[in-house]
Amino acid sequence: MRLRAAGGVPGPGRGGRPWLAAILLFGIALRLGWIWAVNTQPISDFLHYHDLAMSLLHQGRYEMPEGLDYIKMDTPYVKTGVHYPTAFRPPGYPFFLTAVYAVYPSVLAAKLANVALDGLWIWAVYTLAAAAGGKRAGLLAAGVAAVFPTSVAYSSVLGTETLSAALVTVIAALHVRGFDRRPAGMAALGALMGGLALVKPYFAVMPALYGALHYLRAREERGAPVTALRHPGAGPRGWLRPWTVGTAWRRAILALVVSGAAAAAVVAPWTVRNALVFHRFIPISTNGDFVLYINNNDANRGWYLDPLQVPNSIFKTDRVLGPDGVYDEAVAMARAKEEGMAWIRAHPLGFIRLGIDRLSVSYFNLAGDVADWSVAPAELRIDRRWVEPLLQGARAAALVVIGGGWVYVLAMGLRRIAGLRLGAAHRVNVLMIAFVTAVIFASEGQPRYLFPIYGFWIAGVAFVAHRAASDKTAEDRG
Repeated sequence: MRLRAAGGVPGPGRGGRPWLAAILLFGIALRLGWIWAVNTQPISDFLHYHDLAMSLLHQGRYEMPEGLDYIKMDTPYVKTGVHYPTAFRPPGYPFFLTAVYAVYPSVLAAKLANVALDGLWIWAVYTLAAAAGGKRAGLLAAGVAAVFPTSVAYSSVLGTETLSAALVTVIAALHVRGFDRRPAGMAALGALMGGLALVKPYFAVMPALYGALHYLRAREERGAPVTALRHPGAGPRGWLRPWTVGTAWRRAILALVVSGAAAAAVVAPWTVRNALVFHRFIPISTNGDFVLYINNNDANRGWYLDPLQVPNSIFKTDRVLGPDGVYDEAVAMARAKEEGMAWIRAHPLGFIRLGIDRLSVSYFNLAGDVADWSVAPAELRIDRRWVEPLLQGARAAALVVIGGGWVYVLAMGLRRIAGLRLGAAHRVNVLMIAFVTAVIFASEGQPRYLFPIYGFWIAGVAFVAHRAASDKTAEDRG
């Protein structure tokens, strides 16, 4: 099995460019057709993102018309409809929507922006698969991504999924292409990581994962020359002198520090805003503490639980009040985190059981998110008799991609155990699939939380399928 080194990503070539362009155009046309046929209206979280963007655009404030969105009824200490200061919703996607609405304030404009993001995503999936198995594997992956039903369906949904998937796969693709051989490239990817963290805060650890990828790249390339990382004009004794492959730890630390600093620079303005509003250190969002609380208690079964349904909910007590006797989100979420961590420490086996439940909810309810978020809240311009076959098709496609993707992960794991090299694309694919799966295990189960890693699964499946077809052709010729 021949694996390509980082930076050796084959382009589509003269013969492949028309195919890649045709795939991209077909994928875009398919999504435009879906947007017309399934006129989805934003609900739940998706409506909240829309409302936040409109508030930023028209009032310059980060608040929603109805006030808090995570308490659904009045309590003695929290009132619905009151505009308490909030950092609950990560601001990345509302910021993105605000930029879109500044051009044309319409839900349709947001959907068309999703289509553009999907075009970037398809290119990135092509790049990952081509780096792993050549341009034919890349074109196969691009074709699967272009028609993948869950991706097509989400083009009409105003959610973080399409933006986060595009960002994380583009970061991975640029790394695989060797874009980040110099510190300037590392900083550029770090800035993208900062934007990704503002969309999905758990990706704040991306610089650490990125440093690990650079370490592994340097280890696998040991003995081969590496492009100098010296900045043009820097003296030979400068700290950016050429970095050889033998300095794997220095490569990893440089990648971590440079990308981490760039990411922090992107996130910092929002962190400062939170400090001014709450007088506490809240890097991005209070949502993580909330998720820890509602998903780690005796009543939870692996999926979202209304905070007022948590046994002895702190949101029904004065523990959520600040020193002035008014509801304070920062105080409430700090208490929520304490409660969640205390439950985990007291119930370690219960935490593992809930983690398995979360994965079950995510992996065995495939396409349920398509039904709930794309189809159900939509004005359909197609015969409703087509809805169930379409949903079953989406479920089958997701099962094939995820099942094949895990076969690919297992194959790569066995290859590594055997002491063989993986190559940059395989390392990225396996690492991102494992990371997001671990996040779901430790946080909350929903099928849509798998969305950011579909591209990595598709790239892996395309590699395996292309490799199997190549071996079959060789066998037939033999």
